[in-house]
Amino acid sequence: MASVAPKMSWFKITLIRSGIGMTERQNGVLKALGLRHRMKTVYHPVSPDTAGMIMKVKELLAVSEVDKPLTQAETHAKRQPPKGYYIEKQGVVRDIGGL
Repeated sequence: MASVAPKMSWFKITLIRSGIGMTERQNGVLKALGLRHRMKTVYHPVSPDTAGMIMKVKELLAVSEVDKPLTQAETHAKRQPPKGYYIEKQGVVRDIGGL
């Protein structure tokens, strides 16, 4: 009987606010998480250690749980708008009459 490996979950962590003005210890936590610039996103496996680090600087982060981490190329492709154009709403032409 083949055993099925459990799916691994990941934390998607984005630095929303800057670490300027935070304590040296909190800035060390950001550095350990790999967050050096605002709006930088990193993926870490769900574990108590990672959750503890997130809790130390929770006011600076946006965190969500995802099934798999995206590569940088996948993230870039996801943010691109669709190619070409489309007409959202076609205007109606009305005949005003004698004007």
